[in-house]
Amino acid sequence: MELIDVSIPYSHSSSIKKLYLFGDQHLGTIHCVEDHIKKKVSEIHDDKDAYWLGMGDYGEFIAPDDPRYDPNYLSIAEWVEPDNVAECQVQKIVKLFEPIKDKCIGLLYGNHEEAFRIHKFGNVAKNICDRLGVRNLGYSCFVRFYFNRKNSNETHLIKGCFTHGRSSAITEGAKAMALMRFMKSFDADIYGYAHVHDYMPKSFSRIGVTDIASRGKIKQRVAVGTLTGCWFRTYTQGIIASYGEKKCYPPTEIGCAKFTIEIDEMFWDVNRSI
Repeated sequence: MELIDVSIPYSHSSSIKKLYLFGDQHLGTIHCVEDHIKKKVSEIHDDKDAYWLGMGDYGEFIAPDDPRYDPNYLSIAEWVEPDNVAECQVQKIVKLFEPIKDKCIGLLYGNHEEAFRIHKFGNVAKNICDRLGVRNLGYSCFVRFYFNRKNSNETHLIKGCFTHGRSSAITEGAKAMALMRFMKSFDADIYGYAHVHDYMPKSFSRIGVTDIASRGKIKQRVAVGTLTGCWFRTYTQGIIASYGEKKCYPPTEIGCAKFTIEIDEMFWDVNRSI
């Protein structure tokens, strides 16, 4: 697990920041909605107050000798080279994220990148991070966001905890429990949990006391977490069924989670961004 500190300047006129939790693209399969991803990249690029964190599974990274591989050419994106699966997907992902690399907090590994690293001896997640010049956040991480007001000593701290996740949950209740277990195991203000291809915000309140530097007061603080969506369509007409269709999974939630953070008020909320 990694820990990084991120300093973000702000002013009174730009005290609202957006954090996109952007993962589970699964580029390389025909079930990936590439056009939607490109629009989201443009949205992040054009918003001066937007940042993003990669939640893993950027590519399929499934080679021809993998039991999950489907040889039907209609199931594979036309740009994927069967004898160069890893490199062509890394190149595609790097090219896609290049316009927003300066807004990137860092990239998590997903289980697809991790399986390829272990079984194919290719650390594709590290290679993507190196080529983009962004932080490698491992499989899960803490991020301390320090919002520093310009021309002032005023600083606000928001703690984030993020993971790609690892759950076979299918039902809404099981997915919610996977998220809540994660949130209650780690001390943070905002949380992101990927992998299950769903969007589901959850929140809970804690009662605590102010720190030693301030007058002692009992204080309520709200933590907000979410499943972070995906860009993989479970059911696609006219081609071989995806693995999700074969297992009768529910339709996925296309899009990603977007945290909106009001710094002066120390308020944050999350919604689905498609």
